Amino acid sequence: MSRKEQADFILYKCGLLDELKKYGCPHIIGSYRMDMMAWNDLDIDVENSGMSLDKLYELSKYIINTFHPTWYEAKEECNEKNELVWFQGFEMFVENELWNVDMWFFNTETIDKAEKYCDSIIRQIEKKPELKQIIIKMKQELMERNLYSFDKYTSMDVYDAVLNYKITGVEDFLDNYIKHNINL
Repeated sequence: MSRKEQADFILYKCGLLDELKKYGCPHIIGSYRMDMMAWNDLDIDVENSGMSLDKLYELSKYIINTFHPTWYEAKEECNEKNELVWFQGFEMFVENELWNVDMWFFNTETIDKAEKYCDSIIRQIEKKPELKQIIIKMKQELMERNLYSFDKYTSMDVYDAVLNYKITGVEDFLDNYIKHNINL
């Protein structure tokens, strides 16, 4: 199975998307949405208007019983606007390959922003399709060097470097983009 087929197996065959619909409207975002998956990772945002800690527990039971995760985390927290958000993340194996699934329960406005961001990347890649493989390769190389994580370099850094600064390789990214980008 390809990476996309494995992701579809998790989402559709195992019923994760249908299960999430019980808790809010799920939105697949990130690399899956943009068709630029560099590794086995799914990001799903779910509208949280009906979410609660009790529902988080219910969903936890489903995830543990269905996926038998090797790692699992669930939490309720307040964001910077003092709004409640919920997170569930887990790792499990599909065809002997480790997969990570992250699910955030956000308000509609936050999800809309994430989808608009993904869609803007898609539109830019459609204009220059050769950049898709450059982005995927750079993300994979950063991962191989243990330089890819939320506290180091992210996919958003790679998209910005490639699409806005014409960076086409990891060395150029590390030597030029990172040194001159004060936002990092």
